[in-house]
Amino acid sequence: MATTAQALPIRAILLMLLSFWYLPTFGQGQALLNTNKKLVVRYFNEVINTQKLNRFGEFFSSDYMWHQMNGIDVRSSQDSSHLSTIRWLFTAIPDVHYSIDHVIAEGDLIAVNTTATGTARSEMFGLPAVQKKVNFKQMFFFRIRNNKITEEWEVVDVGGINAQLAKP
Repeated sequence: MATTAQALPIRAILLMLLSFWYLPTFGQGQALLNTNKKLVVRYFNEVINTQKLNRFGEFFSSDYMWHQMNGIDVRSSQDSSHLSTIRWLFTAIPDVHYSIDHVIAEGDLIAVNTTATGTARSEMFGLPAVQKKVNFKQMFFFRIRNNKITEEWEVVDVGGINAQLAKP
């Protein structure tokens, strides 16, 4: 039976060996998380904030799934509703700009908390066009596989937008 004095060096050696085995894997995983975060940030900066929807395919897989707030899930290969929704946003708020407040990565999921600003210039959510500045929160979850967005969930502060547009 090993004494405490003998057990300590054995534990230290085991920890050292495990560290050499685990750290490269951790480093690779961390690099992938950072790559995934950068992909999502680039999507906002290079597609949404510049309104270059022709670059959409650079960021999204062909079998991309959009989980809408109304509970309907849409595959992009079967439906263009996501692009239509983004086009509607660009019409409703032509100068829309997203600032990224937080980006968190875990596994293949990226969580993004944003603040969108712009001037509402057309009817939104049943309220008439009022030419008002709006500022609203929107949160997204993206699943990334093979350097492409394969799924997206989002929550928009519709109540906050409506409250701003309804004010005289």
